[in-house]
Formats: sequence, structure tokens, C-alpha cells
Amino acid sequence: MSENEKLEYLNERGINTKAGMRYADNSLEFYEQLIEIFLQEYEGKRQKAEEEYQNPTEKYTVLVHGLKNSARYLGADELADMAFAHEKASKTGDVAYITDNFDAMLQMWEKVVSVFSGIMEA
Repeated sequence: MSENEKLEYLNERGINTKAGMRYADNSLEFYEQLIEIFLQEYEGKRQKAEEEYQNPTEKYTVLVHGLKNSARYLGADELADMAFAHEKASKTGDVAYITDNFDAMLQMWEKVVSVFSGIMEA
């Protein structure tokens, strides 16, 4: 897949590549390295989120804060927005919001992982 094809693939699947590439100094190679790190960390972070979300503590807040930042830097804006909502809810102790919306955030996270995996395997 060419550079343009990779960016088009991501854009068509809801990734804001302009933001991601801007963070990566407009280097597709660097952007892909950041994506690779995001993918490598996914399983461990997802497991921690699943362990923490029903009784969120500062650990959960830090986890979703990190997810928000990573997603935003990579251009996964919808996931970043969801993680930010979870971060705010965790800070205010809104456990109901977190438990009611955790599955939707997890599904979006899985979607982003799948989309990013699509260019890494090409």
C-alpha cells in the first residue's frame, strides 16, 4: 500500500490523519511507529481497563487519560472523546456513566485497533 493509500484507508474509516500526521511531524514512518506502539500496548491496557472500570479509582482515571491522549495524537478522535468522557466521569465519581458506557468505548477501541492493524499488515 502506498503512503496515499494508507492515509486514504484510515480517513475512510474515521481516522483524522491530518491530526495524526501533524503530531508525527508529517512523517508516515513515524506515524506508523506510533501506531505500532498503540497496537502493542492494546491488550495490556484493555485488560487493566476491564479490571478497573466497575470500581474506578485513580488508576482508571490515569488509564483513560492515557488512552485519550494516544487516540487524539493518532487521529482517533471519536475514541479520544469517549475516553475523555470516561476520564471526567472517573474524576467526579460517576460510576454509573462509566459502567453504562464502558462497552461502547471498548468497542470503539477495538474498531480503532482493527483499522490501524489494517495498514500495519499491508
